[in-house]
Amino acid sequence: MLDETKLFDFVKIMFTKPTQFKQIKNHNKKRHHFMINRFFAIKYPTNAQMFNINGINGANVVESWAMVAQRFKSVPAWWYTKTKKADPAAKADKYTPSEAAIEIYIGKNEIGLREFNELKTFAKEALYADLQRIEAQIDVYNK
Repeated sequence: MLDETKLFDFVKIMFTKPTQFKQIKNHNKKRHHFMINRFFAIKYPTNAQMFNINGINGANVVESWAMVAQRFKSVPAWWYTKTKKADPAAKADKYTPSEAAIEIYIGKNEIGLREFNELKTFAKEALYADLQRIEAQIDVYNK
């Protein structure tokens, strides 16, 4: 049994069971208006833009898309978009600066730890290049 209040069950009903779709109340159709319009915009962007008007009756928009859905025998493959998963190895920092290098950098540039963390967030490559240069200079004196 498909639950018409859940989006993907609603979509399956819309594409595969037109008699059951006609029995769904307008309240449930309005509930899914935004997402149905967004999914159809993948294949029909100009039509979806025409329905993208503030104050438009969402139930009637879904009814219009249901007429388009009658052309298909099942939910089309383009309906389910693929997303790219973030690579966890890329997020991890490969370089960890030494505390001495950080202290020298903060003192030389007259910034606080908060600004340093902001640099780490927004300009990581340049910051790490400077810190590696400082560490190389420190290592010269340690040898």
